[in-house]
Amino acid sequence: MGKYKQWLHHQEIGRRLRDQINTLEQERARVQKMAPSHPTTLPELENPLVAALLSYTRAGNKLSNIDVIKAAIPTMGPSNPDQRRPAGNAAPPVAGPKPGDAGVVASLLARAEQMPADPLDQMRQLSQTRDQTE
Repeated sequence: MGKYKQWLHHQEIGRRLRDQINTLEQERARVQKMAPSHPTTLPELENPLVAALLSYTRAGNKLSNIDVIKAAIPTMGPSNPDQRRPAGNAAPPVAGPKPGDAGVVASLLARAEQMPADPLDQMRQLSQTRDQTE
C-alpha cells in the first residue's frame, strides 16, 4: 500500500507541475504579444529633456533620485496613515505666495480682469465680430 500512496503523490506533483508549465507558457505568450515586433529606436537626442535625462543616467545616477520624481512617488508603510484612505476631491494645501512672487501674482490678476466672466459671452462676441467682418 505504501508504493501506491507514493505513486499517487508523484501523480499529484506531476499534475501541479504541468499546470504550472501551462500557466507560465500562457504568461510568456501574453508578454510576447505585448513586445514590439520590430526593434525600437531611441528618442531623438535633439530633445533637450531626453538629452538631459540621458546624460543624467549615463553619469551613474538613477531617475528615482531626482527630487521631482521622489516627490511624485507615494511613500509606503506605517509612516503615512493617509495612504490607506481613498483619495478625495480635496486638493493638497497650497503654500502662500512667496515675497518674490508679488509681480507674478499681479500680472496674473491683471490678465484675469481682462477675461470675460462668462466664456459663452466671449464666444458670442467672437462670432459676432466674425460675422461683421464677413
